[in-house]
Amino acid sequence: MREIRALTSLRGFAALAVVLQHFSATAQAHALHRIPSLVPHGYIAVDFFFVLSGFIMSYTYLDRFTGGVPGAYADFLARRVARVAPLNVAVVILIMFCGVTSSALLGRNLFFDAGVGWFDVLANMLMLQGLGIGHNMNGPSWSISVEFVAYLTFPLLVMLNFHRAMVVRAAMGVLSFGALFALAFSSADISRETVWLVPSLMRCFSEFSLGMLGFWVFRSGRFSIIGSDEAVILLLGGVAASMLLRVDLPAMLLFPFVVVACARNTGIASRVLGSSVPYFLGLVSYSLYLMHNMFRIPLLAALRAVHPMPLETVPALAFALAGALFVIPFAWLAYLWVERPGRNVVRHMLHARPRVA
Repeated sequence: MREIRALTSLRGFAALAVVLQHFSATAQAHALHRIPSLVPHGYIAVDFFFVLSGFIMSYTYLDRFTGGVPGAYADFLARRVARVAPLNVAVVILIMFCGVTSSALLGRNLFFDAGVGWFDVLANMLMLQGLGIGHNMNGPSWSISVEFVAYLTFPLLVMLNFHRAMVVRAAMGVLSFGALFALAFSSADISRETVWLVPSLMRCFSEFSLGMLGFWVFRSGRFSIIGSDEAVILLLGGVAASMLLRVDLPAMLLFPFVVVACARNTGIASRVLGSSVPYFLGLVSYSLYLMHNMFRIPLLAALRAVHPMPLETVPALAFALAGALFVIPFAWLAYLWVERPGRNVVRHMLHARPRVA
């Protein structure tokens, strides 16, 4: 399938938003005063991941499922395992190694809790940690764990979201939007809901379904105006305003429209988003998202060693930005040395033919 570069780039911006918000929280731990986040409520970028994944999975695999291709489900799961598992396993092993090394050299573990056992390590490698099985050794990985449940139920989601009866598709849309309203009104900070299994699954499945319904709109060719440059700017501006105002729901509701608009756009917005730097961020987005958390405490410890006194607001924000940017080269190396070759090795092991995903 032809890659939609603008969507790859948006995935990179979403990953960077999470990283900047997390490093802002890290900088706060060594700041003299309360500092603003570089990306307020950046955690809702995870919601964008779920929507985008539903769209891309439909874009890439729908015809194989609806066309009755033999082995479509097994092939789909093999490709998904090849896409997410190698880097996840590598990061868990790296966290273990760094934790043991820091304990030996510094007398304290900077990378995971001392109570973590081999069962927890195995659960993290099998991506079960987001389902309440084992202690999560890498905070952001909960979303990868939960999203894999959506992959497992993908045939059912295809049947419901692409049902011939319009009433079924409409019902899925109403239920999905309704779930987002319920989650948003249950807490001002939707990230707190991820500590519970049912809300995190609701969050993933509702947004994954909205991404799939967005693909139905995209493929139908309806509402062509949504692909204009003006529409893209307005939608992205609405998301930015929602995050700056620290209100989650508007951004969450806009994400499906943002994905469809950017996928359909062929104008200036598409060329800007598809340019080299944004596209590079998109390529390394998974590595960036999965790896950045392990850098936070060591970089904070290094800062305190160099500058024991708490920082003023501007230097603290500068540290947050520098920390986020510091991770990008390592994400690039992980993409080149682990993510991409690991994907090819697992595909070969599982007899999955090469294909863009």
